[in-house]
Amino acid sequence: MPEIDGARIDRLGTEIEREVGDILAEANEIIPVFRTLDQTLYTSVDVSLAVAYTLATSYMSSMVQGAAECFTGLNEDLTASVQAWSDADDAAAADLS
Repeated sequence: MPEIDGARIDRLGTEIEREVGDILAEANEIIPVFRTLDQTLYTSVDVSLAVAYTLATSYMSSMVQGAAECFTGLNEDLTASVQAWSDADDAAAADLS
């Protein structure tokens, strides 16, 4: 029967969420700065480029938020899996006793 290091898997989820979360939080702070450039773009470049830029910054904001939610969910799912493995091991041990 394979051995599962539940504590290691649980730590892995927490570390991934923390490290990636920090990067995504930093990106989330930078994106609004790009949006402040919109007014300048509208007067200095072709309209199609300004529209593309505006759409891209809006998309990135949504994408960063979605990614943060995914990594939070990953951590929660890993923790739930570890708990399920532990519960299954305990139930199997009790049945074999």
